[in-house]
Amino acid sequence: MKKRILVFLSAFLAITLMAQFCSGPLGGGGGGEKVTLVFWKLFDDSENFREIVQNYTKINPNVKVTIVKKDVATYEQDLLEAFASGAGPDIFSIHNDWVPLYKNKLEPAAEGLFSAREFQDSFVDVASQDLYDEEGKLYAVPFSVDTLALFYNKDLLGSAGVATPPRTWEEMIEAVKQITRQDRFGNFTVNGVAMGTYANINRSTDILSLLLLQNGSQVYNASRSNSIISRDLVGPDGVRYSPGEQALEFYAQFANPSKETYTWNNGNSHSIDAFAAGQTAMMFSYSYLIPTIRSKAPFLNIGIAPVPQIDLSKPRVNFANYFAEAVSKASSNTDEAWDFLKFATSDESLKSYYAKNKLPASRKSIIATQISNPEIGVFAEAALTAKTFYKPNMAKVEAIFAAMIEDVVLRGKSSNQAVSTANRLLDELLR
Repeated sequence: MKKRILVFLSAFLAITLMAQFCSGPLGGGGGGEKVTLVFWKLFDDSENFREIVQNYTKINPNVKVTIVKKDVATYEQDLLEAFASGAGPDIFSIHNDWVPLYKNKLEPAAEGLFSAREFQDSFVDVASQDLYDEEGKLYAVPFSVDTLALFYNKDLLGSAGVATPPRTWEEMIEAVKQITRQDRFGNFTVNGVAMGTYANINRSTDILSLLLLQNGSQVYNASRSNSIISRDLVGPDGVRYSPGEQALEFYAQFANPSKETYTWNNGNSHSIDAFAAGQTAMMFSYSYLIPTIRSKAPFLNIGIAPVPQIDLSKPRVNFANYFAEAVSKASSNTDEAWDFLKFATSDESLKSYYAKNKLPASRKSIIATQISNPEIGVFAEAALTAKTFYKPNMAKVEAIFAAMIEDVVLRGKSSNQAVSTANRLLDELLR
């Protein structure tokens, strides 16, 4: 009888252990159902993520991560078509300004995966502002946060007697006056800065956005029920002013022939080409443009400086433009997808990623190590004070900003008229 009992207990124990082994937890040990995560990424191929993926799959052997590099020119259309056909990726890159428009296609992070405090303490402030919704749900997490900076030609500045790049907009005005050159027919031989127009300036709407934010406008109110781009504010001296009008007037002056700061017009080449050709002394852009400039003009003596501020005694205001990584609501593996993103954007993972990819960090702790870097330090430091504003539809908001510029520069409207029209159109996007 004892022998039968021992045989029964041994068999029962073996079956129990086998069952536990076969149904082991997801992401642990060697068990679990096999999961494949398809990750659509811009600007990065699988080689850039090899180490992160390998480290993740070591502790999650049941998960396979497939990185697919997509073409930025067709990316948004590819996404929409994939979602419509039900064949979209599990994880995909999303522009920080796309979150409101894509929100119904995104699966937010599970409660507790990233606490709001943990995220705010770890990542730059602008990421929290852009990627959390009003209900406190997180919809994406960034590998990098790029910011606007001032690219300048050291030789052109030096030849004009400008020792250092302008730190304030007043200094910018003086530098432009010193640098700009025209021939006897009025054609520019040297442009002080690429500002003033829309179509032939790289990210012209971002430059105008920066000026708006520096002047105190938030474009939309806190409840996102109305545009406030035409609303007056009261300055420290008690005088009322329109931040929208001031920003637009300042930007457009560089394309106004009646101004001393006239230095650019629609007859110019595109700003990137004009800068690379050594004709334009200063332009604004992001870290992603560095390889383009170097390929176009490998011997150009360029420097990169922070964007000018209105008043250096006040807190700095910079402008961010970046992609973050989101999880598709249509994915059948949303928990695993978010688990991978949590791992991939950890401090340790990002340090290994930045060692191979010279990009400005999204984590505050890593920015401290990048600030002294001559290539990306300016962009990384600017991310600490970068801002954006709510865009219910990025493409339509940019079209409205473009129209503001062209209303003044091409159609002869006053800045008041242009900003008032923009306010009405921005209001309509909320309806």
